Amino acid sequence: MPNKLLIVESPNKVKTIQKYLGDEYEVKSSVGHILKLSTKGEYHLGIDFDNWEPIMIVDSTKTKIIKELKDAAKNADEILVATDPDREGEAIAKNLVDTLKVQDKYKRIKYNEITKEAIEYAINNPLEIDENLVKAQKTRRLLDRIIGFKLSELMQKKIKNAPTMPSAGRVQSIALKLVCDREKEIESFIPIKYSKIEANIDNFNNPTFYYKLADKDFDNDNTWISPTKIEKIYDDVKKNNKLRIIDIKITKSKEKQIIPFKQSILYKDAKYSSQVVQSSAQSLFEHGLISYPRTDSTRISESFIQKAKKYIAEKFGNEYVANDVKGFSGEQDAHEAIRPTNIELTPDFAKINYSLNEIDTYIYTLIYNRTISAIMATPIRETHHYDLLNKTTTNEYYFKTSYSKLLFDGYYKVLGYPEMPSSIPNYQIGDYLDVNEYIRLDKQTQPPARYNDGSLIKKLDDIKVGRPSTFASTVSVIKKRLFVETHEDKTLHPTEFGKTVLEKLINGFPKTINEEYTAQVEEVLDEISDGKQDYKKLLQDFWDKFNVNYEWATETIEISILPQELVN
Repeated sequence: MPNKLLIVESPNKVKTIQKYLGDEYEVKSSVGHILKLSTKGEYHLGIDFDNWEPIMIVDSTKTKIIKELKDAAKNADEILVATDPDREGEAIAKNLVDTLKVQDKYKRIKYNEITKEAIEYAINNPLEIDENLVKAQKTRRLLDRIIGFKLSELMQKKIKNAPTMPSAGRVQSIALKLVCDREKEIESFIPIKYSKIEANIDNFNNPTFYYKLADKDFDNDNTWISPTKIEKIYDDVKKNNKLRIIDIKITKSKEKQIIPFKQSILYKDAKYSSQVVQSSAQSLFEHGLISYPRTDSTRISESFIQKAKKYIAEKFGNEYVANDVKGFSGEQDAHEAIRPTNIELTPDFAKINYSLNEIDTYIYTLIYNRTISAIMATPIRETHHYDLLNKTTTNEYYFKTSYSKLLFDGYYKVLGYPEMPSSIPNYQIGDYLDVNEYIRLDKQTQPPARYNDGSLIKKLDDIKVGRPSTFASTVSVIKKRLFVETHEDKTLHPTEFGKTVLEKLINGFPKTINEEYTAQVEEVLDEISDGKQDYKKLLQDFWDKFNVNYEWATETIEISILPQELVN
């Protein structure tokens, strides 16, 4: 009989971890949270306001699981609580220890990847539950319950004939605000009209554009020509169909170093929706193929870097190994970038050996290629810059173009090669080039792009609103509530319903529904995690101010009745 019990969150991890640990351990899953926040008590918020504690109750769907865990815990000499290495995982661990009443025989273990090495390291370096992390999760949960319940309740009273139940949330409403603000930018955008002149030259496959040496028409680009000047310049330029090379500069440069994935960038770069990416990454993690995906770190452990460098040297040669890698973390650090657990498990092998479907293969390939490229030397390119002169009887007009070639391919060995000319023209200063034609291009500036799932999540991450574990669900909620809709090009458009909800929230709670406040909350939660803030005082101060604001908003926000067509 096993005398040690190891409890994980997800049932998908059980088989893999059991295989690593053998018969001495019994591995079981809590299937996420076993307790949930009650809807009883004052205002139905499930909060003990005297002590600022959540009123937790057993999740009715977990009764059988709790019984199985209790039975297994009775027979175990030691209980290893191996929930995820984040605030939410710490709260689940705390609830497990308290519910199973195993305070005297538990150990908290954390791991960043499901590999034999990582699991054994975690078991040999046990921890205790981090009470400060638990307090931070508790604070976040209570703030979200108050803001979510109270503001949603008010919106339901103030908006009639809604297509779905109006709701609000501390992070959810900021996501909606970002989408609505971007739509306002697009609607108010006034395009700037400008023109360019391109010279079509044999053997010059790269664009060759007119530019001004001084007195630019536009600050941002010296190839842009004002609509009031284009006619005269274009007519004059066409009088001379030869350009003389007046200068050639040759430069060498390194490409940018690749940075490993954090979750928000993976969402942005992937071609699938955030929900699909999250599900795939979680599955790859649970099957031991990648490290913990809900991370905002771009660091990689030193041990993995050394293994990867050895692999790169053997596969491509020593010259392909990076001298410096941007950021590394300690052994089995819980805050690593998303990376493969085994650098030798290439995407092709992973697809075959783990029977990966199309989506999982795609996500694993993105992560693998990004990671190995971050540990490879950067490509080096040589660029030839040509300055050319069009001289007419009355004026001189300057054109420029450039050509690049790779001197060293570096990580392009993995990522694939950029499109480049097959050869660089062998011209000298003073040579004349025949122009087939001058092409006038009339253009105008474009409004800012609408968000899609990935770019919205990246923006939330950039402004420090929300956490990796909640990004995908936040975007999913504003879609399900019909606050935004996804068009064919995968961009997010606010609906009239979403705009109405946001307008009332901002008018009623301007100090709560704004990016700065929401980001400050995340900073304070981090301080609570570090033991630098009294969470009960923070909650009491918030509650006192929120109540005053809520009473005022209840009286001042007017009722809106949405048109029937928004419902159908």
